[in-house]
Amino acid sequence: MASDLVYDTVASFAAGLVEQGVTDVVISPGSRSTPLALTLHAQPRLRTWIRLDERSAGFFALGQARRTGRPSVLVSTSGTAAANYLPAVIEAHHAGVPMIVCTADRPPELRDWGSPQTIDQVKIYGAATRWAADLAVAGEWTPTQGRLIAHRAVVSATGIDPGPVHLNWPLREPLEPIAAVPVVDAPAPATPGASTAPDESAWRAPATPGKGNVRAPATPGNSNAPGESNPLADLVSYERGVVIVGPDAARGVEAQNEVVSAALALSAATAWPVIGEPIAGTRRARGDSPATVIANADHILRHAGVVEELCPDVVIRLGGTPTTKPLRLWLEAHRPTHVLLIDPANRWQDPSFIVTRHVAADSVAVLSAVGAAVRQESAWCDRWKELDLVAGRVIADELGRGPLLSALVTSVLAETLPSGTLLMASNSMPVRELDSFVAADGPRIDFVGNRGASGIDGITSTALGLASQHDGPVVLYIGDLALLHDLGALFSAARCGLHLTVVCVDNNGGGIFAALPIASRGREVDFETLFRTPHELNLADFSGVGGVRISEVTSESELAEALRSSCERNTPGVDVLLVPVDPDADLAQHQAIASAVNAAIS
Repeated sequence: MASDLVYDTVASFAAGLVEQGVTDVVISPGSRSTPLALTLHAQPRLRTWIRLDERSAGFFALGQARRTGRPSVLVSTSGTAAANYLPAVIEAHHAGVPMIVCTADRPPELRDWGSPQTIDQVKIYGAATRWAADLAVAGEWTPTQGRLIAHRAVVSATGIDPGPVHLNWPLREPLEPIAAVPVVDAPAPATPGASTAPDESAWRAPATPGKGNVRAPATPGNSNAPGESNPLADLVSYERGVVIVGPDAARGVEAQNEVVSAALALSAATAWPVIGEPIAGTRRARGDSPATVIANADHILRHAGVVEELCPDVVIRLGGTPTTKPLRLWLEAHRPTHVLLIDPANRWQDPSFIVTRHVAADSVAVLSAVGAAVRQESAWCDRWKELDLVAGRVIADELGRGPLLSALVTSVLAETLPSGTLLMASNSMPVRELDSFVAADGPRIDFVGNRGASGIDGITSTALGLASQHDGPVVLYIGDLALLHDLGALFSAARCGLHLTVVCVDNNGGGIFAALPIASRGREVDFETLFRTPHELNLADFSGVGGVRISEVTSESELAEALRSSCERNTPGVDVLLVPVDPDADLAQHQAIASAVNAAIS
């Protein structure tokens, strides 16, 4: 049989991916990418997902990696197809989510000569990649090189600072295989990420993505070097401390939960309260732990008198920048004496410039080193718990009197979903509503969100990527503009055999802008046209298209029942629960809740 160097090389690349623990490939159709698509699809240990739109494909792969912590591989043809991955690549870069992007390209002799569907794809994603390579023309390098390129791509995507890798593949015609598409045997590694390539011990990936033998360099105060003192040792004597857990403290849901468990253990040992939004994983993680988890910091820290009373001496920060604005303003106003940022990826996420000590070390290792209980009682912690309890009761009373607006939608969502549900929160209002109205205890739900670049694009596609990797219900909480922004993704769920529940608060535009100072200028600045942007669409008209089922709910009981019914359904497709909300009434209720909490805790 004639040798087919192009396909042999790509087949070895596919085998190398498998050896490094990769399981999923997301392909968008195209001609120039034929060798990549055919060969990766032929590898039996790789699952293939087809996404028609590259922008959607990028976020679908992002969602997969958010759930699992391991990179998925994207495959596109040349030209603007590669450019459409950029929003997802940017989110992956800023959130530290692994991703491997394979873009087909024209060979060098056809570039910059007007060849159709040819753009400059070399380093098209700029500084957003952990490694970017314009490979030699496939067929001009060996299968061994193909395998090692796969290894390096996975190692680079899942290293200390995880993120996107871009491999640009120049391919010459003919693009079709000479004979049958070759498949190189690639037994799955005993541990995901453990490589079988010879002589690579010096650059092997961690045994599990995000863990293992890759360490941050030893620096003063860095607890990951043997024999060094733990950076918490001189801080635990302070009573007035808090632990703030932000999103993306680790790669993948399970790894994030491990960081949260360590933070809760530290809280139990020190009597320092834990503050964290739902997508950071803190709200439903306490279980039987004696840790203190504050669910209503967003409400408590809005009020000047209480803010003065709760000035901390020590702040321990983990993960990305918190979404909660009152929390940020509180820290900026008081600038605590000791602010320790535990930052294994060395990303320096500190837009308030208040960090006094930075440690590039494993978060779980640092938090766990405290060990035995430091204090059993704390008036400081008791005061936090008291205020949290009072605020929670006031909020419950206000919601009990009000109509079905976004606050009550959020509360019903968090209390009704069964344990084991994965809840994806859109940016803009939904992620903030979760922070404001999800209690610390309740059904064990995992929350995720795209807080790297915090855009509203690709949200539905991300949720479908999550659904492709999660054994249980996946629910998307989203607003109408974000839903419209990624509308095409809805119609692909059934074709992929996936089920997704969507709860959409429809306020006919950008409700978040009503809370900004510019809203008070009204007609003077043409606020409705430029900011709130009412779309005047009846979203229910999309029901019945491509497996999308849309129902309108207008009461608390209807919403709860519709949620339970949808989460029990296994039929591929999307159930959209549309909740019409008057934006003015919604804003008024938020203001009333803030006033009521202020009166109760002042």
